[in-house]
Amino acid sequence: MPTLSDSVPSLPPLRGLAARVIAGDAPLSFDEVHALFAARPADPWPILLAADEVRRHFFGNEVHVCSIVNAKVGGCPEDCGFCSQSAHFKTAVKADGWVAPEVVARAAAEARGRGALALGIVTATKGVARGKELDRVLADVAALRAQGGIEAHASLGLMSRTDLQTLFDAGVTEFNHNLETGRGWFPSVVTTHTYDERIETIRAARAVGMRTCVGGILGMGEAPFHRAELATTLRELDVDEVPVNFLVSIDGTALQKASPMAPMEMLLALAAFRLTLPRKNVFVCAGRHHLGDLQSLVFTAGASGLMIGDFLTTANRNVNDDLKMLADLGLRIRPCGARPAALAAPGAAAAATAAPDGARVA
Repeated sequence: MPTLSDSVPSLPPLRGLAARVIAGDAPLSFDEVHALFAARPADPWPILLAADEVRRHFFGNEVHVCSIVNAKVGGCPEDCGFCSQSAHFKTAVKADGWVAPEVVARAAAEARGRGALALGIVTATKGVARGKELDRVLADVAALRAQGGIEAHASLGLMSRTDLQTLFDAGVTEFNHNLETGRGWFPSVVTTHTYDERIETIRAARAVGMRTCVGGILGMGEAPFHRAELATTLRELDVDEVPVNFLVSIDGTALQKASPMAPMEMLLALAAFRLTLPRKNVFVCAGRHHLGDLQSLVFTAGASGLMIGDFLTTANRNVNDDLKMLADLGLRIRPCGARPAALAAPGAAAAATAAPDGARVA
């Protein structure tokens, strides 16, 4: 098992790195992943361009776009140090409870109208209990699916396999449950449940047939080692989607005084995720506003998608600005769960890397 030390391993050879990762014969070791997350080179472009080459090989000019809706607001009993909805902290978020299914239906229609092909139903809970709470979520799922043209995803906290099966049978295709950080740093952020409880939920969701959406938050005081722990754990779990968030420090939370990551550190972290998880959908969620004018470089750094629309309690960039950015870059929105050609058929790499005529956001 890797152990935390003051020393940082050497970077893997950058010449030929993209080709090595694409071939898949020699996945990056933990030390190599650690070195990538720790890298602060004077010239970051060789790393970024290696990540971009890997992204283009597997995903071409297609990107994942999704949105979320806060279906149960505030009052969460867990003490996650970053969360404005935790009952342990005094923040501006009021515990307003569950929203009506009509709110979820409107959110689904709005998300579909702006190009998102999936909407995540998110609840500020440790988990959704069987009975009244689960019935509420099932009503939300039915309202969402009635809109048509948009997938139902969910992020409901710790869940049993039985209840996840009920959600899957109702039409939830993907379950999100972030690990948040590496195992070694997790107790510094959350104390009211364990890392293994999260992993059990992820495995249970996978077991019932759901796609799994699992990522974390960077900038919570963790070391590059812990980021490497997170990335390699996601690789071991073989998750489908990897949402990468950058901490948005919120007044009243335990992490309210945390400083934002520097833009180039953010981009290099994205590149490290892409090179560690070459075939996975690595997409950027909260905190990308810290990039300022460099937001479009997330794709050069290896990201294959974005969350658009507002987050649970904080604002995101204007949706029209995001859609224009995708169009200007010649990126098209890929249906959720669809496998790009280079992933669906080993010999189809050329089709994935060549942008089709008239590339557009559609």
